[in-house]
Amino acid sequence: MKFYCFLFFLCVFGSAIAQRPLPEECFLKKTNEAWIKEFKKAETTEFQLELIKEKLFSDAIYLDNEKKITPKEDRCGCPIRFGIIIQGKKWLVLDLNENPGLEDLFPDINTETIDRIKLSEFEENKLNRYAVDNCSGVTLYTNSRDLKRRIRKLDIE
Repeated sequence: MKFYCFLFFLCVFGSAIAQRPLPEECFLKKTNEAWIKEFKKAETTEFQLELIKEKLFSDAIYLDNEKKITPKEDRCGCPIRFGIIIQGKKWLVLDLNENPGLEDLFPDINTETIDRIKLSEFEENKLNRYAVDNCSGVTLYTNSRDLKRRIRKLDIE
């Protein structure tokens, strides 16, 4: 009798859990779309840089929490990829989960050290360099020797 009760319980509640409706859109996709809209509206490079820093923090927290729950292959969406290209061929990926020391670099990422910012939206440009992961990306370009020295000093190259 106990076995049948357990089987009944498993069938009823197991199917209820399995048939749980999925959210219409994943969290990352929604927040990325909202962030990109706000980024495009930003009138100054200074405000764009602040938005970038905030997004790096929020994505790092979200992804760190999500990693404990959801395997990477089952995630819905992906974070916006951020990177800096430093005078020529040197580059640095900005990912606080991979390298928490990058946070110390944030005060040095400002309008004096960043020459330009390029947004590569996945939805608009299916052939961009981030298309492998179906992600958008933001690239910061700099010729600043001070920023380059600061990166080398933090040993995050």
